[in-house]
Amino acid sequence: MTSYERNTGMVVCIIGVLIVGAVVVGALTYFGPTTWGWFMGDDTVYYHFESTVGATTGPVNLNVDVTTGSVNVDFEDNATLLYRIDVGASNRTVQETSAPTVTFSSNTITLSYSVLAANITLGSGVNYTLDVTSTTGSIDCDIIQGAHIGDVTLTTETGAIDFYMGSGVVIVGSPDYSFETTTGMVDLNVALPSGIGGSIEAAAGTGSVEIDAPGWTQITSNHYESDDYDTASQIVTVVIQSDTGSVEAHIS
Repeated sequence: MTSYERNTGMVVCIIGVLIVGAVVVGALTYFGPTTWGWFMGDDTVYYHFESTVGATTGPVNLNVDVTTGSVNVDFEDNATLLYRIDVGASNRTVQETSAPTVTFSSNTITLSYSVLAANITLGSGVNYTLDVTSTTGSIDCDIIQGAHIGDVTLTTETGAIDFYMGSGVVIVGSPDYSFETTTGMVDLNVALPSGIGGSIEAAAGTGSVEIDAPGWTQITSNHYESDDYDTASQIVTVVIQSDTGSVEAHIS
């Protein structure tokens, strides 16, 4: 074999290696590598659910149970809106299990899924109760002008809880507000409507508790009651528990 033939063969070989390398890189870019395994792109897919109040009467319960992910709940002053829910879920989870769904039956809005992020907006035309759980993830809830709200239960095992309620809401009955996290921080800011009494009690196994309740009576170090607690026709009872994490609460 001549020197020219040897050099030509080497060039062809190098070009072949470069082509194969380019194909591999392109495949990894397209399919995405994951610890030596290949899979189709694990992109987020989005879903939208919406319903109007229609003929719905009586209190409506929002029941959300998420294994991993964040849940945001807010309200808008819209008497015809029952719910508007936008959900982002992993395409891989959707392919391996099923797509997330929202159902409304027996006056209960239900969203239950393994891994997702949800933005939930409720209206002002009916009374609501909230029961939201995120095993691993955060919960953020804003209750604002026009909302009609009863009992509230927000629970995480690992994740923060952030709750805000303004004084322009309508309190239904004498509700209980329960906030519980195994590992995480609870941040609470509540302005009760005029004429509504209240009680707040907090506990943290490992972590600090800070309660700001101006004008309220201190019962114990982490327990306060409004001055009209014994005379008000409606009472909001707030209980906060964090096993490992801090509690910061402002109520008035």
